[in-house]
Amino acid sequence: MARTSARLSIAALLAAAVAAIASVTAAPAHAGLGITCSVPNAQVFAPWGDASFYAEVPDGGFEAGAAGWTLSGGAKLVSGNESYSVRAPGDEWSLSLPAGSSATSPPMCIGALSGHMRLFTSNAGASSSRLRVSVLYGGGLGGLLGLLDAGSLASGAAWQPSPFVTMLGGTLPLLTRYVQFRFTPADATGSWRIDDAYLDPLMHG
Repeated sequence: MARTSARLSIAALLAAAVAAIASVTAAPAHAGLGITCSVPNAQVFAPWGDASFYAEVPDGGFEAGAAGWTLSGGAKLVSGNESYSVRAPGDEWSLSLPAGSSATSPPMCIGALSGHMRLFTSNAGASSSRLRVSVLYGGGLGGLLGLLDAGSLASGAAWQPSPFVTMLGGTLPLLTRYVQFRFTPADATGSWRIDDAYLDPLMHG
């Protein structure tokens, strides 16, 4: 994964966190905000030496028709699951991301120790192409706290698990009610597909 760059003011967020720590507790998500809270219970990436327990991003396998996802610029469901079928043997769908497209996941809970997410990627285009991954942090009554460009992924044509997509852990999630993930091809040379997205390690709910 390429180097990380942040768009949000980390210093300002951390200062706010320090001021709020005395009064902030991990509050449960409200159903009215459409936030999914799941207990991490699957060692999805164990075959690749990762023993962490993961929780699935809402419809992260796209078997419910990308329910809750925001798709734009030609992003669409396509037939064909990632080749390892880690979520379920009968899965049939993945998400196509052509140049100029974008896909944003539904909101889900994040815990104070949530440090990374992973997914499966395939790129049938140029090997130099990259997939940009952004993390959106939300708080309060659904307001956006900040956006982190978590990095960019490389992939070959064969399905493969991504490396860790690193997130801000520690104090920031104490102010965060939910997190979302945005996937965007970084250039016009790739032919991207994604599937089976998961978050590690702790949720609060």
